[in-house]
Amino acid sequence: MGQDVVSPPGAEMAPGGWTKNLEELVACVACTIVVLATSWGVFTRYVTAQAATWAAEIAAAGFCWMIFLGAAAVYKRGSHVSIDILVAQLPRGPRRLLAIAVDLLVLGFLAVIAWLTIGYTIESWDNPMPSLRWPYSIHYAGAAVGLVSMTYRHAQIALRRHRATR
Repeated sequence: MGQDVVSPPGAEMAPGGWTKNLEELVACVACTIVVLATSWGVFTRYVTAQAATWAAEIAAAGFCWMIFLGAAAVYKRGSHVSIDILVAQLPRGPRRLLAIAVDLLVLGFLAVIAWLTIGYTIESWDNPMPSLRWPYSIHYAGAAVGLVSMTYRHAQIALRRHRATR
């Protein structure tokens, strides 16, 4: 229980001000919205017999924000799963080149997916949800913001890591 969390080189533990933990804050608010909307939907369906159909739409939007901002928070802290048993066996030079190549590949992937998600979010502005008639962009914006955050954090961590290994 009293173990210290070991974080990969370049990962940020973010003990400081609230802006350092913005992803966690938004993910927690979204999680609260999911729990409240789902609870209200269950209550209205089984207790009042008049289901609040909008509750599912709110919960789905909150879930999207929670998942993608939560993933960005985990990414920021370097806590995503990685298996480097083969890479750790390489000599320092090839290991460093492979790390640079992988970081560039991941950065490119995140940037492209973030760009596509932003485009999809903008395109879905005119597509309303069935009950609330709000744009589906509210759902997709969570993915866009999360992916932009992951792209930014990956660039930050990669730069920090490669400066430290010079």
